[in-house]
Amino acid sequence: MPCHTECSQYEWRIEPWSICTINTVDDLPACGEGVQSRKIRCVKKGTTSGEARNVEDSLCDQEEMPPTAQVCFLACPNDCVTAPWGPWSNCPLQCDQGTERNRSRHILRQPASANSVCPELVQSEPCILNSTCFTYQYRVSDWSTCQLSENAICGQGSQLRLLDCINSDGKIVELQKCEQFGLINKWKLSESCVVDCPVSCILSDWSPWAECSHTCGSQAQSARTRRILQEAHEEGRPCPNQLTQTKPCPIRPCYMWLLSDWSPCTVEGAECGEGLRKRDLSCVVHWGDWPESPPQPVEDELCGDKLRQQIQQEMEQPCFVPCLGDCHLTEWSSWSSCQLTCLEGRSFETTGRQSRSRAVIIQVMENQGSCPHQVFETQPCKGGKCHTYQWRTGGWSNNERAVWCQRSDGVNVTGGCFLQKRPTTVRHCHPPCTKPFSHCTPSGVCGCEKGYTEVMTTHGFLDYCTRTPGVDNNKKADVKTNSGRLKPGPSQAQDLFNEWTLRPVGPDGRVKLWVYAVTAVGFILILFIIALSFLVCKPSKTTKTSPPPQKPLTLAYDGDMDM
Repeated sequence: MPCHTECSQYEWRIEPWSICTINTVDDLPACGEGVQSRKIRCVKKGTTSGEARNVEDSLCDQEEMPPTAQVCFLACPNDCVTAPWGPWSNCPLQCDQGTERNRSRHILRQPASANSVCPELVQSEPCILNSTCFTYQYRVSDWSTCQLSENAICGQGSQLRLLDCINSDGKIVELQKCEQFGLINKWKLSESCVVDCPVSCILSDWSPWAECSHTCGSQAQSARTRRILQEAHEEGRPCPNQLTQTKPCPIRPCYMWLLSDWSPCTVEGAECGEGLRKRDLSCVVHWGDWPESPPQPVEDELCGDKLRQQIQQEMEQPCFVPCLGDCHLTEWSSWSSCQLTCLEGRSFETTGRQSRSRAVIIQVMENQGSCPHQVFETQPCKGGKCHTYQWRTGGWSNNERAVWCQRSDGVNVTGGCFLQKRPTTVRHCHPPCTKPFSHCTPSGVCGCEKGYTEVMTTHGFLDYCTRTPGVDNNKKADVKTNSGRLKPGPSQAQDLFNEWTLRPVGPDGRVKLWVYAVTAVGFILILFIIALSFLVCKPSKTTKTSPPPQKPLTLAYDGDMDM
């Protein structure tokens, strides 16, 4: 019975052999062959003889159950007496075929009679592979956790691992077996280790309160910050999430000069030409939240006279009222976003440029030559962004597609992309597709129209287009009739007949020879009919009186269908 998991917890406990019992007759001496017996019992491993309690024999490994009886021998007075057998010698570590192990015994008393001889003193038996011969190897366990000294929670410690000797059966044996097998113990079984001590987060002091974000209004705030000097480790106190604090600033009214919109362009004493437009300046007060509380007018002294002098320069502006038929420019467009000069998505400058333009309006095309050109203006700006530009393409349609330049923010522009890298808008096949029933495919190679199959040359180009078998509309095979039966399609011979005799154009797109032959025969036949008609219908030399002319019959159609 094989041993299960429970067998590893129990073992056989063996008691000493009994004395040798000889079965003899009363008149004969008690000598010769007899029997010895002993008791065995199944006990739990690790218990002493006094603590061992018998359990069921089925809990122990039945295959390793020791024998309970054996043959013994008691020498008669005249027989040779030998000592018990010694232990078996060890088998070689490398179990070669034919190796043996031995045991021996020596003579204690020589036989008294010359007819008596001593039994064999040496026995041998072959070494059996996987029974008496094993291979061995070391097995080392994983490192244990770092063990610290008593009452210590961090610092220097040590960690251990175990070394076992395993035989070829997978069982753990004494370490001496591996040493006898010639193996060298090269594993380190202990080493020092360190357990990190818990470190709490260390923060710097709060910085001074910064200036208010706005000098006036109800939205102004001041902030202060602190930074992490040391991160937390192990079980130390973690760093807080709040590294910035804000507080509202005192609410102050905001005074500012407010410019009105430009007035219409006024020309003095004329209907068109150069003129002047103006706008008004007023002092207002607000609290930083215009949608909720719009600015209110106040005395001019509260906004400051110095700022007013700077704004006074922008109170008037020249303008132009175009006369009928004249060319003129539109109003300036809004300033564009701030752009930086970029190279491969990176900029090496901090000041950008923004631009605006005025477009020309031509009222009379005859005056186009005298019209001004579109006007551009640029100015420096701060906080520019570096954009990249990339060509975009649409889908192919009839071997054409749309191509445009797109900025990295998704805006389509008319400049910025390199013209040398512009994708093609028209797709061409090389060489051109001139074969009958061929066309340029989306992949840029010549292909055949629907219903035709490509026949390629050895160089991978289209040679000609041949009709695909089974595509002909006249070939309706497997069509069910009214009775539910399958109507047979045309036979293969009929297909060949239709393919080669009834079609004027061959698979390669060329006209077949029989077409030329039929044409020539038809032409000769027409000539023959014309000549024969001329000979038959030729008028004779006899003059006949022609009948009087008759009036032509004229039919009138009134639109009815009953004619």
